[in-house]
Amino acid sequence: MATLQLKSIRKTYPKADIETLKGIDIEIDSGEFLILVGPSGCGKSTLMNTIAGLESITGGEIKIDGRNVEQVAPKDRDIAMVFQSYALYPNMTVRGNIAFGLEMKKMPKPEIDLEVQRVAEMLQIEQLLDRKPSQLSGGQRQRVAMGRALARRPKLYLFDEPLSNLDAKLRVDMRHQIKRLHQQLGTTIVYVTHDQIEAMTLADRIAVMRDGELQQLGTPADIYNTPSNLFVAGFMGSPSMNFVKGVVEVQEGKSLLALVGDDGARSMLPLPAGMELWQGKEVVMGIRPEHLSEGSDMNHQDTKVTGLIEVLEPTGPDTIAMVRFFNQEVACRLSPDSKVKVGESVTLSIDLQKVVLFDGQTEKRIQLSND
Repeated sequence: MATLQLKSIRKTYPKADIETLKGIDIEIDSGEFLILVGPSGCGKSTLMNTIAGLESITGGEIKIDGRNVEQVAPKDRDIAMVFQSYALYPNMTVRGNIAFGLEMKKMPKPEIDLEVQRVAEMLQIEQLLDRKPSQLSGGQRQRVAMGRALARRPKLYLFDEPLSNLDAKLRVDMRHQIKRLHQQLGTTIVYVTHDQIEAMTLADRIAVMRDGELQQLGTPADIYNTPSNLFVAGFMGSPSMNFVKGVVEVQEGKSLLALVGDDGARSMLPLPAGMELWQGKEVVMGIRPEHLSEGSDMNHQDTKVTGLIEVLEPTGPDTIAMVRFFNQEVACRLSPDSKVKVGESVTLSIDLQKVVLFDGQTEKRIQLSND
């Protein structure tokens, strides 16, 4: 296990005049599972490669257990990396692939055999040890790639989108396997993915990246419930957070979000206390689909909105409904037993305690005194 410090990491490609990493600051505790998440091209894989030493940095510091490793060769950083392409040696058996790194370290053969057996039992691939990679399924190959990394017992594990080539069921199975391994071994892991479900279920903390910049670093709960800006709010969550734009008005000492439809009709949604100072300014109300419910035991009648159901998507445990009101489409989660139909109107209640508000100009979350 090891700590990892990334201080003001920058990466520029001079020929293309592109700055891929723009001052990344992250500190990872020993035994922590950190996930780098973001859309394609945000710089997460580049950051991973700089940690591994596969790419140099333009500026900043990378420290492993307090040791500056910028000038240290990849093989000497005591890091194991698992790629999405598995990167197995096709001419070797599973046993040979797992043992290869240990053989390079000149470890005695009896110790290698014991370590290979230990890893194989942990990953439940004992019966595959004498097979070649071509005889394995995608999930089995990925477990072998993980086994090769685990056998080395490095200070730090790097996973670069290891599940992206697997089908949906295998992804879930392997996700559980990785989670279980981390709980058993307490290893320090940095994991790159574009899959937010992987990020939410695996991570101790999540680093959300966009265009080479760190947008937010926090626990899965922090990222989901109190996103720092509109990008994070929209990126994390499936379906994503709904955004309702309006202007703040104050009536009889209460703050309201004024919505205006295409026909000029107005509707008012109540806002949390403390929004009086935003009078006359454009704000965006963020509402998670699960915080829009059909019917409610809440007493505040003014939290209800009525809209037209345009799409229904049954998922089993719930039904995702796309509802249009005041020329804005929102997603909500309904009970699988809901009787609503496409083309009908439905009344929804908004849980005001769960809404998140953003500045319409800066797109940053508005922090109220009760946050």
